[in-house]
Amino acid sequence: MGVQVLRSGAVGVALLMSLSACETPTSSATDTAASRAEFRAELPPELYDFAFSAAVAEQIAGECQAISFNRPEAQAQMKSLDAELKAKGYQESDLRYLADAIPRKRAQDDLIKYIQQSGVVVGQPDTFCAAGQREIANGTRIGAFLKG
Repeated sequence: MGVQVLRSGAVGVALLMSLSACETPTSSATDTAASRAEFRAELPPELYDFAFSAAVAEQIAGECQAISFNRPEAQAQMKSLDAELKAKGYQESDLRYLADAIPRKRAQDDLIKYIQQSGVVVGQPDTFCAAGQREIANGTRIGAFLKG
């Protein structure tokens, strides 16, 4: 099924980018990209899940006038994720690198899968509203990013 990605998921990506804007101690000269390679080899699942959920919620809110994107919740979760990743050893440069390295094809495929499984029909805002209301009612991560 060829589904056009309706929006860029800009909020999800922007939220990831702002993870790297949080203050962290300046790294030393010995902290080169090569020495950070273990933190850049694979996108942490929690980072991808956050970005994907935020992007889907943004999409739903953009298509359904009765639902809005819950920025304060997204920012709170972003701050928490930032702290969690830094506690695992990630640094600002790692987070910036990972934000730029989000696999767009994977995200597009996951969005298509979500659309198919949730009953969303492109061009029918009421289906986005129904999906958003289900997400909110079920207390999902996507639902946490929505108000309506």
